[in-house]
Amino acid sequence: MRINGIGIPNEAMNTEKAAKANDAMGVDDFLKIMTAQLQNLDPMGGNSADTGEYIAQMAQFTMLEQLSALSESMETMNTLSQQQLSFSLVGKKVSVFDGENTIEGVVEKIRYREGLAYPVIGGSEYPMYMVQEVGGE
Repeated sequence: MRINGIGIPNEAMNTEKAAKANDAMGVDDFLKIMTAQLQNLDPMGGNSADTGEYIAQMAQFTMLEQLSALSESMETMNTLSQQQLSFSLVGKKVSVFDGENTIEGVVEKIRYREGLAYPVIGGSEYPMYMVQEVGGE
């Protein structure tokens, strides 16, 4: 069994989140803009706004906010499943390819540093992405 997608540094994910957060316009921002526009409407109808358009935009912002929350929940679930997978390797025979050699051994324990799992085999730590096979003889 090949294990992929595990071992992405948290710094990369956090940097991406920070960039999104700085550029994002939230529902509160939209409500402030909409309130200001409604307060400045001409009562004679010269610059009347389409209320249906405001409602549609509000629905879009609400949907985007919910999708963002769902995305964060999915990231949390992904992290938890990666932790579960790494813990399940303890006591199992694995093959690790370090770029030059294939090392085989039993996973003694899992160490976590900076959000990444490192199986310990024969006293040495290896990133999860180096694990090529679990089980075997």
